[in-house]
Amino acid sequence: MSRLLHVDCGDLLIPMDEADFRPLDWPKAGAYPLFPFHNRVIGGILHHAGRRHRLAPHPRFAPDTIHGPAHRRPWQLMQADSDTLSLGLDYHADEDWPFTFRAEQDFAIETDCLSITLRLINKDERPMPGGLGWHPFFRADLSRQVTTDARMEFPLNAIDLPTGEPATERCAGALPARAGYTQHLACWRKADIMTDGGAWIRLAPTAGLAHLAVHRTASYVCLEPVSHRAGALHQPGALPAQGGLVDLPPGATLEGRFDLRITGRS
Repeated sequence: MSRLLHVDCGDLLIPMDEADFRPLDWPKAGAYPLFPFHNRVIGGILHHAGRRHRLAPHPRFAPDTIHGPAHRRPWQLMQADSDTLSLGLDYHADEDWPFTFRAEQDFAIETDCLSITLRLINKDERPMPGGLGWHPFFRADLSRQVTTDARMEFPLNAIDLPTGEPATERCAGALPARAGYTQHLACWRKADIMTDGGAWIRLAPTAGLAHLAVHRTASYVCLEPVSHRAGALHQPGALPAQGGLVDLPPGATLEGRFDLRITGRS
């Protein structure tokens, strides 16, 4: 998504400059889908079903890989009219991800609301670990309030990944108004952002997105609804213990849904 514009409130996301688009170094603008995982896989090593898979490193974060490969592939337009849009991606196993899958994005506009559905379908002959999410760059500087009712927060290591220790309880309320931090939260029902254009936006999951990744800078805030805890893929062990990561049988579907709604204007 290169731009999200409201007729009364202006740009809700940082608008993307198409003149300098590099898929491996995503512009800090717009929003992109996260399939079949989000955040880092340390060392590019995926452990699954007793096997060890090496994923191609991201040039900027080598030897790690990050945010899945789906946003770096061409998507197909499936359907479009005045208030809905559907996109699809048929992904074939390669060095970036060793399983074949299909990903879908559905967008629907109602009055002051954008509803988004993300869908991951295992098209491989083997079970596939996976998750999904959405990575927006909301246009909100440090003077703008951002809050969430997320009840749990994961302890982080030096590179802002969960350590693997259990999440701890947090008090619902405002996120820090400072630049350069990351948080990985869970058990949330809403997050509210005041944009630079004066709109109050409510981001609310409606299915399959129990986790929320947060990153804030001086000019934008990323509030990423995601299906699983960051860093789960590089830690071998039982999938149910890995914070929402699922093991999709062949033909199975994982779906996440959320709303982005204008709740007020200043």
